[in-house]
Amino acid sequence: MLKKIIFILIGIIATNSISAQTVLSDNTLFLASIDSNTVKLRNKLFPIVWQGDLNIYGFEENEVPVYSNEDIKTRLSLLETEIPLDYNDQVRPYIDLYTVRKRKLLAKVLTLSKLYFPTIEEIFDREGIPLEMKYLAVIESALNHAATSPVGAAGMWQFMAPTGNMYGLKTTSNLDERRDFIKSTEASVMYFKNSYRVYGDWLLVIASYNCGMGNVNKAIRKSGGKRSFWEIMPYLPRETRGYVPAFIAATYAMNYASEHNIYPAELDLNYHTDTVQVDNRYSLEQLSMALDISVAEIKLLNPSLRRGYIPFTANKVSLTLPYNKIIKFASVNNIENLNLADEQLMALANSKPKVLKDTDKIFYRVRKGDLLASIANEYNVTVKQLKKWNRIKGAKIKKGQRLKIFTNKA
Repeated sequence: MLKKIIFILIGIIATNSISAQTVLSDNTLFLASIDSNTVKLRNKLFPIVWQGDLNIYGFEENEVPVYSNEDIKTRLSLLETEIPLDYNDQVRPYIDLYTVRKRKLLAKVLTLSKLYFPTIEEIFDREGIPLEMKYLAVIESALNHAATSPVGAAGMWQFMAPTGNMYGLKTTSNLDERRDFIKSTEASVMYFKNSYRVYGDWLLVIASYNCGMGNVNKAIRKSGGKRSFWEIMPYLPRETRGYVPAFIAATYAMNYASEHNIYPAELDLNYHTDTVQVDNRYSLEQLSMALDISVAEIKLLNPSLRRGYIPFTANKVSLTLPYNKIIKFASVNNIENLNLADEQLMALANSKPKVLKDTDKIFYRVRKGDLLASIANEYNVTVKQLKKWNRIKGAKIKKGQRLKIFTNKA
């Protein structure tokens, strides 16, 4: 696969650089807590086009290329990975899933990967985790940090609340750190390290991430002490038997999407985001007014926030914002005035829901395969709210049904 990056060379305007540096220098102490620097800012201001974004093979618009097993096996062998990417009859169906039946989903994930993979790779590289482990987030959540599974696993890395708590992710009525992209990624690193110390095999680490170490240990015993995933696979839970093949397939699909005529989707991602660590309590409405950003957008970028404010905790809370809003957050005058007094915070927590304006309301047309849970995740609302707003009893919805959704619920 062609891996070289094509950079769109754009001249750097000196005055813009000086302006950015001035803002940074005026707020040196505050900006020390921001996960960025001037170099990163400059990189983010200029777009990068990957060859995988381009139709370099001249495919027709809706053409779905078909390749032999030998072609796919050869491509997998060319990937430089620390994790063995075996190809067999268990892997091929999952490759077809991503490259044939779930092409639109893969296109969306390719776009989201540009936002999340650089940070994940930075964390993994620092901690000595194989970079290919990032593809676990693809099969766990399709890189959706607001995702919730039917059994209650949440976030991009799909931690259950007890497991998340074991790895430092708090789940309270105000804050769900499983949905915090950076903190949950760091928690996944801790899990990977613990599991690798036990097994010394990355495929078994991946299997244990799905079914737990107890089930992997049981499978090893039943197999007579075998230590290879493929040897213990018959003794693993059914879902886990397909989990490692799905990981190998996701790795293949993300690296060879353009060979299958799949390219990043055109999503509304026309800005870059970054994170600031906040140790004060802020109302989202006050932040919205100060930074000129909607409450709905703040909530979309920060699904870990469960209330209309950023709670005060012993540790700082990560707040994700568009990059220009983070600079504004750092430089806004009298930002201390945004801090909520205790009585204001209590009043906000106990206040009745405000009357929503028509501009806060949207309508969604149900598509084939939609579930209330998936729609709720997409718009960062709850199933209970969807049912209340649309007077739905039970959990059934029909294709073509029109649902009312309020996007501003601060």
